[in-house]
Amino acid sequence: MNQVKNACTLLLFTLSAVLNVGAQKISYSDPDKNELKQTDFEIIGKYNGNYLVYKNNKNNPYISVYDGEMKLKENNPLSDITERMTNSDVIAYPDFSYLFYQFQKKGIVYCMVLKIGADGKSLSKPIELDTTHVGMGGGNGDRIYSITPSEDKQKLMVFKVNSRDEKRYAFKTLLYAKDMTLLHSGRTELKMNDRNDFLSDFNLDNDGNLVFGRGIRPGTSENIIRFFLVVKPADADSFSIKELKLENISLDEVKLRMDNYNNRYLFTGFYYKGKRSGSIEGIANAIFDKAANDWVIKNVIPLGQELREDARGDNNAKSAFDDYYLKQIIIKKDGGFVVVAESNYQTSRGNPNGFNRWGNMYSPYVSSFDYYRYGSYYPYGFNRYGSTGLTRYHADNVVVGDFDKEGKLVLSNTIRKSQFDDDNEALVSYQLVNTGSTLRFIYNDYEKRDVVLAYQSIDKEGNVTRPPTLKNLDKGFSFLPRYGKQVSANTIIIPCLYRNYLCFAKLEF
Repeated sequence: MNQVKNACTLLLFTLSAVLNVGAQKISYSDPDKNELKQTDFEIIGKYNGNYLVYKNNKNNPYISVYDGEMKLKENNPLSDITERMTNSDVIAYPDFSYLFYQFQKKGIVYCMVLKIGADGKSLSKPIELDTTHVGMGGGNGDRIYSITPSEDKQKLMVFKVNSRDEKRYAFKTLLYAKDMTLLHSGRTELKMNDRNDFLSDFNLDNDGNLVFGRGIRPGTSENIIRFFLVVKPADADSFSIKELKLENISLDEVKLRMDNYNNRYLFTGFYYKGKRSGSIEGIANAIFDKAANDWVIKNVIPLGQELREDARGDNNAKSAFDDYYLKQIIIKKDGGFVVVAESNYQTSRGNPNGFNRWGNMYSPYVSSFDYYRYGSYYPYGFNRYGSTGLTRYHADNVVVGDFDKEGKLVLSNTIRKSQFDDDNEALVSYQLVNTGSTLRFIYNDYEKRDVVLAYQSIDKEGNVTRPPTLKNLDKGFSFLPRYGKQVSANTIIIPCLYRNYLCFAKLEF
């Protein structure tokens, strides 16, 4: 009997040890004295058991190859890139990736692409895709071209928008297949009313249609009072425009996502009662069906008292969502979707109440020079360190809402956290890991005077789990979770700083 008991105890101990070891594992790359925190980077992904990271250090672009324990195997210089890049984007595939980049020379901006293999080495010479004449005094490093892939990555679009004429935006679009075969090149124009019109985020559906929104605000700091779906078909040089009629409401920012499973487009955003600013009332959803060529669902969902009390942080219940911003929208195969919003705001030592939704850094709509470029909350790299020293950046609670295929709220819950940092925003906010069964939010937390890496999970039933803060974290590393990238179902690569040097950590759950 004792032998059986001892065997069971040993088995339980062994299982416990295995579970604890498997629960979380973190591996660090060694800090490189040549890679300071200002180094531009983008995490590409996992290839043949290695992890690839694109870096550009003082206009010296290369691909770093790390093994499974995050030990550096080699740096592969991209020596065919000889000009000073102004912008870059990486589109990753399972067995290769594309590096799109731009440079300016003698008043001309060039848009180029370079194919990179699974070993982190160039597979081709850079290919010129397009050029734009900006003049000797123009450009100044501004992004001229945007690159967007379809969800299945079988198509990619390179496009630019000339907004020099406020009444008429000129588009040039280049639609490519996965192998960079040109499928369609087009030019077309979009009529705009005035300078307060704006374009939302651009998407490419799996059929190669360019899809975005156009909104109208009475003033630069006022709500959206009219909104339109704009579609440029893959093989056409014209736009199809359908207005989303707003009845007794106005909108804050609006997010657009492709539901390629069901051939639909989803619009969602916070709304206000009436046309004037007040407190955010709830979430408005609208779904456009491609086959019907019309809006098939439009609804507004007030955010109830219980949810407001749960999400409000330091605000009162009425203004609970006034500093929330939509961060992610996850489309489900059944047509439902998950919306993730985070509380973000800034305070100033000279003006602690100087909050402005449209005037602060989180505004999703940004213009530049003669060409329009929509903004993005998450930039590549983190070289935008530093400020005037007067700003504190806050990132607090995260609200997760699960909606059915009709756009109705099924359940919701709140990830509770409170973060702030002075002078820069790199250490605040979170990164999302979608395991399929849970959503894990990874972020920096505070234990006494130490900053530690923590996470919370929310399952399909809306239950939130908060495990203890992650253990076995080497002291001296500062994590930057918001710039991390999920590379497998349970693995994320997170950039971090050791003293003043850039390095990377692989976290396995």
